[in-house]
Amino acid sequence: MGKHRLRRWALDIVLMVLVVAGVYVWTQWRGASDVATPATLPVLTLQKLDGQWVQYHPGANQVTLINFWSTDCPPCIAEIPALNWLQQWFGGAGFTVLGVAVAGNTPQAIAAARASFAMDYPLYADKNGVAAQILGGVTLTPTSLLINPKGQIVGRYVGAISLPVVVWRLLWMSHH
Repeated sequence: MGKHRLRRWALDIVLMVLVVAGVYVWTQWRGASDVATPATLPVLTLQKLDGQWVQYHPGANQVTLINFWSTDCPPCIAEIPALNWLQQWFGGAGFTVLGVAVAGNTPQAIAAARASFAMDYPLYADKNGVAAQILGGVTLTPTSLLINPKGQIVGRYVGAISLPVVVWRLLWMSHH
């Protein structure tokens, strides 16, 4: 009788943990998708690591995760493996991660971070902070914005991204 109760108790705990984890992921996903009515974003002017300025068209008929980060931000550095994973698994299938270093990061510091952390997605600098302002006044790093193929913000994540939440959102977008 003791073993049966112990198994039942362990099963109850496992089920409770799964329910709590499911509710947490669902609430994070819902919070990320509750962005005000998306407006089509304008073209952004960003600086490449070689110092040249380029025009970036948010969306451009693909889903884009724009990640505002800083070279001296521990949570930003901690989420790089997740961003690399997203780019490796979903890149080329109508999705890209775009790293945008906030004002104050030099192209040299960004290039050094790319080399140190094997960043596998395009990196740019928002040297004058205009892109951060255009995209809703991004002031904290990391902040990630999920942009649909029409160039509309459909998800905003302040703080290190939750990989399951972003993957669920990407899968949801691919079916709607």
